[in-house]
Amino acid sequence: MNTFNTARMTGLAGGIIVGLLLVAVVMKLINKNKKMKTEYDEMQKIIRNKGYSYAFYAVMIYEAVMCVLTTGMELPAHPIVIHFGACFIGVIVQASYCIWNDAYVGLNTNLGRFLVFAVLISLFNLFIFFMAWKHGEAVSDGILQPITVNLLCGLMFAILGIVALVKKLSTHEVEE
Repeated sequence: MNTFNTARMTGLAGGIIVGLLLVAVVMKLINKNKKMKTEYDEMQKIIRNKGYSYAFYAVMIYEAVMCVLTTGMELPAHPIVIHFGACFIGVIVQASYCIWNDAYVGLNTNLGRFLVFAVLISLFNLFIFFMAWKHGEAVSDGILQPITVNLLCGLMFAILGIVALVKKLSTHEVEE
């Protein structure tokens, strides 16, 4: 399991690069002024900074727990899944905090386009995982394989969508 696999490493690096390029393209598409940088007012910046702080501590706690668990036993997940889990925990904490405090959507963001891309990204990742699971590639010898990262990504966007929906519904009730 710990052998170096050049093809796998190249594929992972290539996937990350393609993902980053897609993020750049999507950012230009969802922002009203076609700029890659999202603009926030001063209050949003303060809230976002607090969200980053909470995300940092969440990742530190996650990693501390993983250090303890992986010292005493082997977890039923490929190391890539475990490490990407930390990334997803950080994103969920930061984004959820910002959504809940009205600092997630920027001043120049087209919310409709953003939501469409979020749903598409979630469905795409869930579909990739489902196909791998259907073909018996998601779990091997009781170990979650790297393709499980797609499941985590799909679930992350679904969780953020639920947080946004709950926030919208709770704000809507207050307004009425």
